[in-house]
Amino acid sequence: MKLNKIKKLPLFAIIACACLFPLFTFEWPQENVSADKFFSFFGQKRESTISNSLIFSESEMAKSTDNGIVTTIITEHEDGFNWFESTLGTAVIVSHEDTLMTIYANLDTEELNPELIKNPEVTAGTNLSTTGNSAWQESQSFLEFQIVDTKNKKYVNPLILMPRIGKEETLTLTGISLQNKFGKFYELDTQKNIPAGFYKVFRKRQSKAVPYKTSVLVNGAESERLSFDTLKQEENQLAVESQSYYIASELYPNDEIMLMGEIYLPHGKDTISLLITDFSGIEKSRIYNVTVY
Repeated sequence: MKLNKIKKLPLFAIIACACLFPLFTFEWPQENVSADKFFSFFGQKRESTISNSLIFSESEMAKSTDNGIVTTIITEHEDGFNWFESTLGTAVIVSHEDTLMTIYANLDTEELNPELIKNPEVTAGTNLSTTGNSAWQESQSFLEFQIVDTKNKKYVNPLILMPRIGKEETLTLTGISLQNKFGKFYELDTQKNIPAGFYKVFRKRQSKAVPYKTSVLVNGAESERLSFDTLKQEENQLAVESQSYYIASELYPNDEIMLMGEIYLPHGKDTISLLITDFSGIEKSRIYNVTVY
């Protein structure tokens, strides 16, 4: 990948991905891109798993994000198994020089660019197909875009390798609750006296937006940080990697809440600090003072 393709990224995003990926960005796979053009973001809850796709909400022509080779074309009803339909629907998979692979799914089978079969070499902006409804997906969603780090065997959040989209969907830091090891919840907005011990910290889940990272601190010391830059396959399930691996049932125990991290509360007067950051570097924080017995 050529260095003259580098675009500006927030400093924290550059630091986060520099050890994994070259410092460059892809082009967007659709022309019109803004926060309201997405149906769902990478890392969001999706049925019983964590979404590894950036899903667009409007039908447009899908384009190759960079130079590469089309290695696979999956069609809606043919993926090598006559009895099994592809969950991606019709999809085009492109391999790039940097061990990254891009996947363009939920395409319109009838509109596939026939030149892709004749000449699998593509450049940034090569038309692939208009987006359709060929995948197993929610209504009103179209292109499913994925990036795979084939060297490290991880799914990469497209937002860390793409040009900025301008104003992001606003993140919220509400409905904060703690869950102890027995499954009991404590609502921090109303409960200030809490037993000592280990807790999972949850915030109210948003239906579309996902943070870049969340941090939980006790008495000024960071207990845990969750970053949504990559997803790893752990025991056949997608997981967020932190101090441990969090699969969907741990990250999203129900449709209403989302895990921020785990903490230990010692006896005494404790301060719980919560921080949430979007991909533009905009932060929101909340502080709770509790009595721990």
